[in-house]
Amino acid sequence: MHLRMARAALGWSLRDLEVKSGVGRNTISRYELGHDILASALDSLEKVLVDQGVVFFERDRVYGTGVGIKERQSSKR
Repeated sequence: MHLRMARAALGWSLRDLEVKSGVGRNTISRYELGHDILASALDSLEKVLVDQGVVFFERDRVYGTGVGIKERQSSKR
């Protein structure tokens, strides 16, 4: 569920996440449906999403369970 919410927050399709993470579309779909996947695949998915600013909330008192996007800081010139 969190993975699907993260993709939605970024506006990414399954294909987008597949290309950016190197994890196959079928594996991503299986995980989104609640099936287990290899830890290495899960690590790849998490890394690419966190690198894009996704924050995962697990039973947080304020935000509950879900995902958010960090605001990107503008670069100083």
